[in-house]
Amino acid sequence: MKKSLLLILLLPLILSFCSQGPSPEQVKKWIKVVDIKTQWVEKIGPDVRPWEVVFVPSIRFKLKNTGPQPVRILYFNAEFKFVDEEKALGYDYRAFPEAKPIKPGEKSPEIFLRSPYGFRAKSKESFKNNPYWKKAEVRIIVGIPGGKLVDLGTYPIENVLEEGLEESPGK
Repeated sequence: MKKSLLLILLLPLILSFCSQGPSPEQVKKWIKVVDIKTQWVEKIGPDVRPWEVVFVPSIRFKLKNTGPQPVRILYFNAEFKFVDEEKALGYDYRAFPEAKPIKPGEKSPEIFLRSPYGFRAKSKESFKNNPYWKKAEVRIIVGIPGGKLVDLGTYPIENVLEEGLEESPGK
């Protein structure tokens, strides 16, 4: 009787532990960052003065689940930084738009992340011929159920400029 009662009391705890999904190690092994496009995008907004242009590093990508179980991603965090510097240039945080698990063999919708900070100049031509241009990179971290974080890797930002991006896709 006591064993049955103990099992009944512990059953919800056991089930919640078992249903939390894959571990961070499994997610790192199963989830692949695919269809990656990195570049510098023109930032347009109230914090950009009319006489200047600002380009910020960005990344577009999808996630592909190569594992045997669905994987639920709660949010994305991108850390942008210059290659030779320790301090981050900026961060972008996005909740996963669908909040549905990515099924085995499937891809997520496209995710777009960009730094709030980048290079400022008086003209677009200043960027194209800038001898002091620094190489940048972005580290992608995802949050999974249970408050766990998974580092999906670091990717170089291509020195390509895209002009006039007012809003992030998917916002």
